[in-house]
Amino acid sequence: MPKKRTYGPDMEKKLINYIQSVQFEDLPLHVINYCKLLIMDSLGVTFPGSNAPGCDAVTALAKIWGHNHGPSVLIHGYKAPPSLVAMANSTMMHALDFDDTLDVSALHTCVSVLPAALATAEDTGNISGKTLIVAIVAGIDIICRISLAIKRPLSWIRTATCGAFGAAAAASKILALNEDQTGNALGIVYSQSAGNAQGLLEGSLVKRMQPGFSASAGVISAYLAKAGITGSNKFLSGKYGFYNLYENGEYEIEPVINKLGLHFSITDLSIKPYPSCRMTHSAIDAALALLPRLNNSLEDIDTIEVHASKMVNEMVGKPFKPGCNPQVDAQFSIPYTVSVALCRKDVRLSDFKDNVIFDPKIRMLSERVIVIPDSGLADNDILQVSMRIGMKDGMVYEKHIKTPLGNPGNPINIDQQREKFNKCILASGLDFDAKRINTLLNFIENIETVTDVSELAELTLI
Repeated sequence: MPKKRTYGPDMEKKLINYIQSVQFEDLPLHVINYCKLLIMDSLGVTFPGSNAPGCDAVTALAKIWGHNHGPSVLIHGYKAPPSLVAMANSTMMHALDFDDTLDVSALHTCVSVLPAALATAEDTGNISGKTLIVAIVAGIDIICRISLAIKRPLSWIRTATCGAFGAAAAASKILALNEDQTGNALGIVYSQSAGNAQGLLEGSLVKRMQPGFSASAGVISAYLAKAGITGSNKFLSGKYGFYNLYENGEYEIEPVINKLGLHFSITDLSIKPYPSCRMTHSAIDAALALLPRLNNSLEDIDTIEVHASKMVNEMVGKPFKPGCNPQVDAQFSIPYTVSVALCRKDVRLSDFKDNVIFDPKIRMLSERVIVIPDSGLADNDILQVSMRIGMKDGMVYEKHIKTPLGNPGNPINIDQQREKFNKCILASGLDFDAKRINTLLNFIENIETVTDVSELAELTLI
């Protein structure tokens, strides 16, 4: 059992003490194992993400601004400053929206924390796998706890706003900052915390870069704190702190500090089975569950009603009309993803390529999908949906999904995760054979025994 620690008098102080003091020995085995599963998941989705629109521009910038030493851009191997490497790796990781989520807060975590931790670790050198694991666990804990205190509907992209704090925490842990320096890192990163939902609504490529900005900011903040720069003390609770400025003061302290150091939020994360916004997943599960009852009579469908929360309706429920970035539009569309699930009996990475997105059969079916706000659900509930498929002959088929696949209440196991990893490599089209896949997977599964995690980046190079 992890030993109970004593923390300081206020919320910020308790988080700082936790980050600075938590050690690998404090982590239960299931937390360590789940951390390794999430490392595997995040690195797996990076491979196909490296080919996604926009990623080539970011990695090319890292090459232009790079030099012959420092951390590496995954897959490509370019050496560049830690903050730029963190941004590039995060962008590839998040590009296909296939990375982990905290469902109750509708945000991603590893995509900010892991790139920040890896870039800092490789730049520092001789960082052990145990140190990397505890940095990731602590960083994710900070993101989740800060987000769980928020009571307002989604407006800011909390993957980015909360993610910046987690990235700074992870980088601080890698750099072995003391308590004052760790506090300064979090105070400094607050000056850089940003991320709004406008890019999501418009389907612009910058949406997939927002956690990259947070990862980069976290790295910069930790190094600045190490150099002696001071940051805001009341970065969460101050008059112009995060909660009052970003969230109108609508927050609760208890979720931030409850069981701090005893419960590790990483175990609350979901792993995605489908490469689209998590808010589409319950609708996909419902469609796949109803598919056998339709007897391949998709042309006889009259309407498909999806009853979901207000936030789901606003973010991914509008009619599917692809614009200048059709891949992003498709990733964030229930009408599109439900139509793909019914037409193709799954939702895969290949379903977000233009030749599928503009498939007339899928487009026609998507026009019959209507997303309706369910007043019986909490505004920010992304888990539950009810689907009603009405046929032209009057038959009606219904399905309610309470917990989507990949959630800790309906989890993905190690074999399913390995399968997802292999599918990601295959979908990437990169020259990465089975022997190299197994070497990388075995490294991740035994990473707590590694003395220098810099080798991890080398194992991803093509």
